[in-house]
Amino acid sequence: MSAGKSMDLDFELDETYLKILDHLRRDSRMSVAALAEAVGVSRSNAYSRLNTLIESGVIERFTVDINPRLVGKKVSALVFVSLDQSKWKQFGMQLSQLEQMDYYAVTTGEYDVVLRLRADDVPGIQHAVVDVISQWSCVRDTETVFLMQEQSSDYDLAPFQVESGTLDPLGVLNFNSAAQRSIRGDK
Repeated sequence: MSAGKSMDLDFELDETYLKILDHLRRDSRMSVAALAEAVGVSRSNAYSRLNTLIESGVIERFTVDINPRLVGKKVSALVFVSLDQSKWKQFGMQLSQLEQMDYYAVTTGEYDVVLRLRADDVPGIQHAVVDVISQWSCVRDTETVFLMQEQSSDYDLAPFQVESGTLDPLGVLNFNSAAQRSIRGDK
């Protein structure tokens, strides 16, 4: 992030604001006193700047990152979805019912949307893609890629290290809903 005034903000995101954001990104539970000390400003200055960041919408919410593996969601996959362009609203309504989804983004290119699904096991992901998503009339086709290891860019991470032979690829499940319906004889 670089300092400067955004066209959408009424204040300049100077180095102090950026330091505050960096510290809160790492620990959103940090007290104002600890934040002030870490950034090198008074407590009242840190409090005022924090309120400015919240009121301006720069900070949208304070949240917690949950380790999905430790709560039973041991398998993750990205699902790339191509849609019938006249059925975006239908897709949005159906997507809100998909319990395995924890992230989505509208994309450019071959696919319209990418979803991140999490489930207890591979059959859980397969069920969500083959038995649920691919059955929606708004979906033209999907491609699913299982994630073998995840890292977040939210933290200073050491370079990615993988011991030789420790990861077994789970594979890629390509699914063309139109072709699959044709094979089954669906209309």
